[in-house]
Amino acid sequence: MLRPVLSNVHRGRQTILAFVVLMLLTACRSPLPDNCPPECLGARLYQRNLVGRDFEGANLRNAVLIQAQLDNANLRNADLSGADLSQASLAGADLRGAILIGVNLTGADLSSALLDNANLSGANLTESILTHMDLTRVKLRAAILVKATMVGSSLRGADLRGINLSGADLRGADLRWAYMKGANLAAAGAHEPGSDLRGALLTGAILTGSNLTGSNLRGAVFERATLDGVSLRNMNLIGGQFANANLTNANLSGALLDGADLRSALMVNANLLGASLKGAQLQQSNLLQARLLAREEDELPSANLSGVQYDTNTQWPRDYAPSDTMTMVNQ
Repeated sequence: MLRPVLSNVHRGRQTILAFVVLMLLTACRSPLPDNCPPECLGARLYQRNLVGRDFEGANLRNAVLIQAQLDNANLRNADLSGADLSQASLAGADLRGAILIGVNLTGADLSSALLDNANLSGANLTESILTHMDLTRVKLRAAILVKATMVGSSLRGADLRGINLSGADLRGADLRWAYMKGANLAAAGAHEPGSDLRGALLTGAILTGSNLTGSNLRGAVFERATLDGVSLRNMNLIGGQFANANLTNANLSGALLDGADLRSALMVNANLLGASLKGAQLQQSNLLQARLLAREEDELPSANLSGVQYDTNTQWPRDYAPSDTMTMVNQ
């Protein structure tokens, strides 16, 4: 008697499970709410298959689109402010002119999406995929892109003030003339790396007050960049390109600057204590009030200091005497 009872229980459980699966599949494929689009305010579209759907100009504020499939969907000029798109797939989606203020895009796939003139201010894009994207006209002010994948993406001239790029992969990214005041590119945790900027272009970028602690800057270009007050302490900057850069008040103590190009760099009051400058190019740079006291040995003779400007407050390594090719500025 016991075996038939257990068999019936088992069949009952299978029936319930099949019913639950059917309900979930039906929910995913069920029609959209009435009047949606265009009126989708707060719509619950969890895990919906919305591939290729037309939501142009739709009101999707505070909509729940967790794990939704929106590949190639038309979301042009749509308002998605405050919406939850975490883990959603938006590959190839048209988001041009969309309002995405404060949206949750954690872990979302935005590969090949169109984002021209989209507003992502304050959006959370943690661990999102934005590889080889054109973000030149995207508003990302105060956005969170912790550990985001942005290899080869273009952010040229973008407003990135207060952006959090902690641990982001920005290898080969174009950040020329980007406004990155107060940006965070440091490590996300005590045992994690900072942002990966290897080979990135940061020509003319404004990085005043930014945190670059622990980031990988090998091969990055900082020509004409503004790095005043930035800490690059103990960082590997061998062969770094800083020509005409503004490094006023920068902390470069202990940094490896061997072979670095610092020609015509503004380094007023820069801290270079213990920095290695073997073979560095410092022609025409401004070292007023800078500190270059070496910890162990005099490493300046191999550096090119022709035309350097200095004053009585410039601190040179022990026993080092400025040459006639350098200019003493009277203050």
